[in-house]
Amino acid sequence: MDVVAVLRNEHERIRTELSELDFIMVGATSDDSSVGEEGEGVNYSNLVHTFWKLCEFWESHEKMEEKVFPIMEREGFVVPVESIFLEHKKLRGRIKRINEAINSGSDLEVRKVLAKEMREFVDILRKHADDEDEILTGVIVANFSAEAVEEIKQIVLRAGKGG
Repeated sequence: MDVVAVLRNEHERIRTELSELDFIMVGATSDDSSVGEEGEGVNYSNLVHTFWKLCEFWESHEKMEEKVFPIMEREGFVVPVESIFLEHKKLRGRIKRINEAINSGSDLEVRKVLAKEMREFVDILRKHADDEDEILTGVIVANFSAEAVEEIKQIVLRAGKGG
């Protein structure tokens, strides 16, 4: 099982969802986040649905990475585990703030979040996925010990991503 391919595929799926969020937010600004590129209103239900879909996938992906990356590091590959996990923590904080705004029921609060937090979240998560892909470039699964391969295989299978 090529865990690098699994992670890269997941990063691509994350980028696809981020592109969808970009599309939904087109033209939104802090001055009037309800107006899209051609004057149409932002479809908040679509925004929330797409955001929550991404968050559900991201949570699963993040948990898998937090088990797999230390194994890669143990196998001798340069994986800045502490830095990656700190970024994960910061992303979780952003997700929490966005969800709190969405759940507040305040249209003004949602608009503020859309204009600032959501935009920053999308940009930061996209860069994070790109940075991780760059790190994975140096990881050669064929060089893993048999024990590490089995450990990673079990993690990936438990996460439901083994197919």
